[in-house]
Amino acid sequence: MDTSDPFDLLLDIERRCQANAAGLPTLDKVEEEWVGVGFRIGEDRLIAPMYEIEEILDLPEFTYVPGVKSWMVGVANVRGGLLPLMDLRGFVLGEDMKQRKKGRVIVIDYKGFNTGLIVEEVYGMKHFLTKDQSGDIPEVHENVSKYVDMAFNQEGDTWPVFSFQNMTQDERLAEASL
Repeated sequence: MDTSDPFDLLLDIERRCQANAAGLPTLDKVEEEWVGVGFRIGEDRLIAPMYEIEEILDLPEFTYVPGVKSWMVGVANVRGGLLPLMDLRGFVLGEDMKQRKKGRVIVIDYKGFNTGLIVEEVYGMKHFLTKDQSGDIPEVHENVSKYVDMAFNQEGDTWPVFSFQNMTQDERLAEASL
């Protein structure tokens, strides 16, 4: 091969590289993964699908809204936009959080608008294999159970899956005023 021509030299280099290239490692089996965010309502440790959550915030400064149910906490200015804040324990269990100031906010899309749900604790992202999905749902508070229809098992722990989408279908959510 004439290597005085730069193009021929490049072709020769490419040919030698391909002849000596090692193959990339391959996985024998790819397992599907399900990702969620763990949090707590009352005594129940739950997980919600990641695709139902917009973001997670520390509780921002907020303004109380008069004339609404106790679980409708107020509104906050978050990056220049108003974010309605709800006490998720108050809405679901009917008993307001004792220490809201220590709570975290899970932001969801409710009818095209971001809405903040104050929860007692957020455990962070959890990864599960889809094969670990279970229809055997552990016992949770009866008011929580209507928003739970599956669970995941991982290392001896069972995580009930709380659906914010199911919760937003609850007519009580639209009736926040007294």
